[in-house]
Amino acid sequence: MLTRVHIGWVLVLFILAPTWAVAERIEGRLNGLDCASQGEVCPTDKEDPHVLLERDFVVQTEDGHYYFITNMDWRTKLQYVLSMVRVEGKRSEKLMVIAADEFWVKEKDGEYQLKWSLTMAREAEKQRKLKEAGNSR
Repeated sequence: MLTRVHIGWVLVLFILAPTWAVAERIEGRLNGLDCASQGEVCPTDKEDPHVLLERDFVVQTEDGHYYFITNMDWRTKLQYVLSMVRVEGKRSEKLMVIAADEFWVKEKDGEYQLKWSLTMAREAEKQRKLKEAGNSR
């Protein structure tokens, strides 16, 4: 027998279900947003000054789709532009975005190496705040 509490939870689940993200893995090349939106892979190398003009970097998959990584900063993405990457996290069902839990980069030996994670970023921020608090004394 369903009680009011059970019915309330069922309603909450139905209301929230469309907005939930799906845990997923996306693999592709880290490309500049402007280039990806034009269906191109560019710049030709990491030293190309054009790369500094990119507003953001996205993971462009083999089929040409591209995904924004919403919780990584521009400078971190810049380090790995044109690299083959794997992003694990929560992807929106409606938008081409992923909130990364982990960011892996394919090395020359073909193996992926973890370069960034949400846990690593939080720990770095915690250390930065502790350092600032120590310097203000």
